Amino acid sequence: MQLKTLLTTTAASLAATIAVPANAATLLFELTGGRNVTFELDSNPIPDSFGSSFVGEQAIFRNAQGTVNGLESTISLISFGTSLIADFNVVASGLGFTQFANGGPLFSGPGSAPVFARGTFQLTNPFAPSSNSTLVISEVAAPVPEPGTWAMMLLGFGFVGGAMRSAKRRQKVTVSYA
Repeated sequence: MQLKTLLTTTAASLAATIAVPANAATLLFELTGGRNVTFELDSNPIPDSFGSSFVGEQAIFRNAQGTVNGLESTISLISFGTSLIADFNVVASGLGFTQFANGGPLFSGPGSAPVFARGTFQLTNPFAPSSNSTLVISEVAAPVPEPGTWAMMLLGFGFVGGAMRSAKRRQKVTVSYA
C-alpha cells in the first residue's frame, strides 16, 4: 500500500512540474473609424500566402469570418505588410478594397510566420483620407485549460475511483434471517 501511495504522489508531482502553458491564444482585430471591420486570427497564424522582397514582408489571409459594418461577413482578403506602401489591406463585400498605410509595423518576423503586435494603430488611407481608421489588436480571453490542469483532473478522477473501489472491498455485508 505504501508503494502505491509513493507512486501516486510521484505521478502527481511530475504532472504539476511539467505543466506547460497552452498556446491557443486568439487575436481580435477591430478596425473602426472610416471603415468598420472585425475578425479573429490565431496568435501564431499560418498565412494562405506570403511574400518577401526588397520592399518588405507580406502575409495574406483569405476568406476569414468576421463583421463588416456590423454585419456578419466573409472577408475575402486580409493583407499585412512591412515597409510597403500598404501596412494593411482589406477586401470584403460591402467594403470594397481598402488600403491603409503609416500604421507602423503590425507584425514582426517573416511573412510566412507573422507575430502580430498588440496595441492600437492609427491607419491612414492614402487614397481616401475620410476612411482613416484605428486598428486595435488584442488577445481574446478564452478558457483553454493547460495540459497540467488536465493531468491533475485525470489524476483526481483516478483517486476518487480508487477510493470507491477500496471502500467497496472493505465493506462487509451480513445477512440475518429473522
